[in-house]
Amino acid sequence: MSAMEYFDLELHDDELPTVASLDQIRRLAAALGVTAAALLSEDGAAVPAGRISYPQLVERTREYLVDAGLTQEQFENQLGWRLDDFFESEQKMLASCNLEFLKALCAGLGVPWLEAVP
Repeated sequence: MSAMEYFDLELHDDELPTVASLDQIRRLAAALGVTAAALLSEDGAAVPAGRISYPQLVERTREYLVDAGLTQEQFENQLGWRLDDFFESEQKMLASCNLEFLKALCAGLGVPWLEAVP
């Protein structure tokens, strides 16, 4: 992340969920010496009750599609987000998806989004 990108994040609080990738958020949290969940929580110190790993999130998504009788495309239409990068790999998801994507996915699955933050 460039200095200017970081400056924009500091200046505009609403940009973090929409502009920064999940990987950038994770690296920013590490640079600040906190977890990404702590960086993103309302009070800055909340620790999620549990942790959902990327493989668990993918599995929950696949199970949801089967249980709900939805195709990937139908679920994408409900979410308003494409899932190709998410399903491809954790690296691809981290690089190309933002926090708004993760929040929408978790809401669709009924999963607490803060628990799924990488």
